[in-house]
Amino acid sequence: MKNKQKTSDCLIIGGGVIGMMNARELALAGAKVTLIDQQACAKESSWAGGGIISPLYPWKYDDLTNELSLASQAVYEQLCAQILEDTGLDPEYLRSGLLMMDEYNSNEAKSWMVRHGLNYRSHSGGALFDSIAQVRNPRLLKALKADIIQKGVKIIEQVKIEKLFTQHHKALGVASSNQTYLADYVVACSGAWSSQWLALKEEIFPMKGQMIVLKSKPDVVEHIVLDQGLYIIPRKDGHILVGSTMQNVGFDRSTDEQTRHALHEFATQKFDALANAKVEHHWSGFRPASKSAKVMLGKHDQFDNVFLNTGHFRNGLNTAPESAKRVTQLITHDA
Repeated sequence: MKNKQKTSDCLIIGGGVIGMMNARELALAGAKVTLIDQQACAKESSWAGGGIISPLYPWKYDDLTNELSLASQAVYEQLCAQILEDTGLDPEYLRSGLLMMDEYNSNEAKSWMVRHGLNYRSHSGGALFDSIAQVRNPRLLKALKADIIQKGVKIIEQVKIEKLFTQHHKALGVASSNQTYLADYVVACSGAWSSQWLALKEEIFPMKGQMIVLKSKPDVVEHIVLDQGLYIIPRKDGHILVGSTMQNVGFDRSTDEQTRHALHEFATQKFDALANAKVEHHWSGFRPASKSAKVMLGKHDQFDNVFLNTGHFRNGLNTAPESAKRVTQLITHDA
């Protein structure tokens, strides 16, 4: 017989940036929140990405994704400053600007930029978007975890949720292999794993991306560089992130030498000084993708007390604050 206990007002399933931001927002709204992750928090897609606070080519995404991202961009600097003040941990928010070397002069891009009032400066390499910022995502995630614990969120790690626990067509909580966790509300924030425990109108599947990090000097790369879907991201201390590939291969976490070489070569083509830079790390991550490429945000179609905050594909980090705000508003209004 599974152990059943009332865990909290709200259960958050998934401990990446979406889940932790949602937990933070709900806690600030006065809810008793429990967050459950199948391993340690912040070890999957949120950790594996680059930390750019913008879609790479925003005109390629639907209106909702851009609404979430633009609203999040407006608050990220203050949010990081507040988290630093509360925890002493620095997410390293940096307005480094983004140099886009392709697609910015297409008719689609021009129309989108006019509609949204987005401007760029002409640059020898392309278009420089000065307002685009980044965070050092592993550090943001570490700070977020400390922040939500301080705010009273209970974190349960190394527990894999297997299904939604229901009774008489009502969701009462979630169930692992040996325990049932009960709550008034459940929020699905489990990214590429969401379809493994929750029935959704559209399946979410993993889209693998591989990245490398190079050790260089702080002044070699000034701006984020974007070209042909690949990017180069300079950190304050001289580390350079290079990514990211797109592979629909399921939950295959392997990396390969060919991709490692291709990413390093891409960086070297842009900056000669990176030719001899050492590859310090090479890893992969799983973006939560769907056929429609649309975010799943809002109430579940079958259960009034189950909310979706998942399927953000490449835009989880840059849409997280506003996504969390909207789900929290739905829950608090319902309550």
